[in-house]
Amino acid sequence: MTTNTFDQKNFVSSIQPFNRLPEPILEAVLTTMDVAYYKAGQLLLKPEQTPDFLYLVIKGVVQEFNAEDEMVSSYGAQDTFGAIALLEGQNKNRFSTQQELLCYLLPKVEFNKLIQTYPEFHNFYYQTLSAHLNELFAQRHRKELSAFMVAKIRDAYVHPPLFVDAQTSIYEAVKTMKAYKSHALLVRKGESIGIMTEADVSRKLVLQRLSVDEPVDKITSYDIISLSAEDFLFNAKLTMTKHSIKHLVVCDEQKVQGILEQADVFSYFADHAGLVDVQIERAANLKQLRDAAQGIIHSIQSLSAKGVKVRYISQLVSELNKKIFLKLYNLVMPREIIENSCLIVMGSEGREEQLLKTDQDNAIILRDGFSHAELKPLTQKLTEALVDFGYPLCPGNIMVSNPHWCRSLTEFKNQLFNWLDKPTEEAIMNIAIFYDATAVAGDADLLVESKEYLTQRLHSNPTFFSGFARIALAFETPLGWFEQFVLEKTRHKNQLDIKKGGIFPIVHGVRCLAVEHRLAPTNTIARIRALQEKAVFNPQFAVDLIEAFAFLSWLRLETGLKQLHNAEAPDNYITPGQLNKMERDVLKDAFKIVENFKRFLTHHYKLNVLG
Repeated sequence: MTTNTFDQKNFVSSIQPFNRLPEPILEAVLTTMDVAYYKAGQLLLKPEQTPDFLYLVIKGVVQEFNAEDEMVSSYGAQDTFGAIALLEGQNKNRFSTQQELLCYLLPKVEFNKLIQTYPEFHNFYYQTLSAHLNELFAQRHRKELSAFMVAKIRDAYVHPPLFVDAQTSIYEAVKTMKAYKSHALLVRKGESIGIMTEADVSRKLVLQRLSVDEPVDKITSYDIISLSAEDFLFNAKLTMTKHSIKHLVVCDEQKVQGILEQADVFSYFADHAGLVDVQIERAANLKQLRDAAQGIIHSIQSLSAKGVKVRYISQLVSELNKKIFLKLYNLVMPREIIENSCLIVMGSEGREEQLLKTDQDNAIILRDGFSHAELKPLTQKLTEALVDFGYPLCPGNIMVSNPHWCRSLTEFKNQLFNWLDKPTEEAIMNIAIFYDATAVAGDADLLVESKEYLTQRLHSNPTFFSGFARIALAFETPLGWFEQFVLEKTRHKNQLDIKKGGIFPIVHGVRCLAVEHRLAPTNTIARIRALQEKAVFNPQFAVDLIEAFAFLSWLRLETGLKQLHNAEAPDNYITPGQLNKMERDVLKDAFKIVENFKRFLTHHYKLNVLG
């Protein structure tokens, strides 16, 4: 059978690692390839058979089955298979055609020549786990290199800087803004630079009953937030959302370049997050706030479709969620409760890692000596409102409506002491989620004091850490011999739990190390970087762990979005058989890194010695 040489070259050169070969070598390799056709249902390779070729699939589907006759992989157009068997000299699984197959065959002798002669070809098969993971993950997300992700602040419209002196009257400053059709101007006061916006004029001028002849200094903010023109535009968007501002001062080498406005950022990205942020800010009642909360899922879908990394999506979603919780608390609770309490979120929300809305994990810490007759019905109203907003009830009842999670600072300290004194599995997990807590409303000092107490108690009981770390090993990594996925056989047949198998061991193991080293960050990636700075992890292992965690989180998100699209409730189960070859390879490498991390924890905390 013959094929067009030009088509063959284009096809093969698009496949890893052939795209790494010099063009003359690639052309020589093409002359050694044959084209083969196989019928559906035909056996290609059987266990213990020594293969003669590397297979490059042009059209059709090949399935790989293990010794238990379970399908472990599926190969389609532009996939290759047989490399592991060629390298090891023996095939371990059975390969058969599920559809009619058309493929190129690269002879074993030519494959071995390429391995021995060209480092780029060799490295693709023998590279480190992290390199393989990074490369495949980068391929899957090559759309992240689109203008959306690489856009810098300088790529958007930055308004030229407009300066006035601090002693300029408010009237003259507003005239200047109008003349230049600007929504903000910069104010010089000695060596300091401040910013005055239209919002400052309408809000401060009226509320403070100032005369328009007063100096503009009276309504200027000098604690300005600035970013470099070389910063990513998405970071500007995240910064604006986090600080509830609509203008950023843009600098370059400590020189002011101009002002970036929120409207220009939102128009550049044109996604739903900006609208949600505005809806939250303007919400005057629970119905309006619910409408804003229910719009978050559209933001996630939009950002994911555009290739934004999960870690950035989760940060943005976390900021929006915090704003919702804060606004809800202010709408439901009277001022006296707000001033004498702290609303906290825990678990994935506390770590800024929640994407799709999962169970509520929240609590209220009350100031010692404070009580309120309506506290119980108000906390119930808060929980019910969150359910209405799309945040499900917590099966473990870790919610503000539960009196055990709405108590005074001293009572919380006593509860923490009891958990440490009798570290049951439930007590250890309660400590874990509490350690991840973040304050979202009220007096944050109440959480700070309770966390300081917890940290002191933990470090006065060093034997606690081994039991704490052991939980990270509670679930088996779903990767068996010969890199086969270990799948469920009953209710979730042919699926695996990606949270138990991969995400949880990383999150909890890193959390345990963070507690041991008294680290302040709650976010898992931030903790990994902090542990690297303390030389707990070497730089390469830190990269491995971050990339594995990022990929597992992305896969969980993508599966959840598909489930929502099919009107199903998102869960933690994925079906490896529905992934493409590249995604399966990355998943296997991610699980290998999880196993390496478990071995690290076992050695670090001497878990194999303690039994």
